[in-house]
Amino acid sequence: MIALRNTIILTLFLISPFHSEINGETGIWREILLENFELSNFNASHLRTKLEKGTKLPEISLSNNFTAPIPGSKQALVLRIPKDANLPFSLYFPKPIEVNAFIKEISIPIYSSQSSGNLTLIIETQDAEVRQLNLTSLNYRGWKTITVSISKNFDQNDRVFLQKSSIRILGFFYLPYENNDPNQEVLIAIDDITAIVRDKYRPLRNKEILLED
Repeated sequence: MIALRNTIILTLFLISPFHSEINGETGIWREILLENFELSNFNASHLRTKLEKGTKLPEISLSNNFTAPIPGSKQALVLRIPKDANLPFSLYFPKPIEVNAFIKEISIPIYSSQSSGNLTLIIETQDAEVRQLNLTSLNYRGWKTITVSISKNFDQNDRVFLQKSSIRILGFFYLPYENNDPNQEVLIAIDDITAIVRDKYRPLRNKEILLED
């Protein structure tokens, strides 16, 4: 009798609205590819520095022999930073990556040759404010997939009904630490950039607007 009662309770729980809501919340998120470095062309013009004119910049290339150990990767972006070019610089995408969906998080496989430096993501918010979001310290050797939260750091809600505001991913910023070995050559590689997103909820219009319809 007790076993039968427990079975009934479990059945009711499984079909309850609360359980359906959990499944529904999980189902609204999806993973999308933002950049795989296979269709875009990168060259020295996409590297910039605020230091004096003539400052040596890293060597930039696309490699199909040096990719992250992830399924489907065919090409990665490689930055070789010679000893005399180990200075702060920015790397910009040929075209900003514009995302209209609500972004939960972004994941990026990054290779580091274990240097004393830091890498940040340059993002333009829906208010046209350019901000940097810390990705990782580069004090490790090998590939590591870095996942960074976007939903906790940026307001992505539409301010105006059907405005369709978006976030634009502009590029990366590299900053070597002051105690960096001046004789060390640095190697950084970046592979498929993906994001977990959902459709944006449409904002509710206020009562005054509804009365005017």
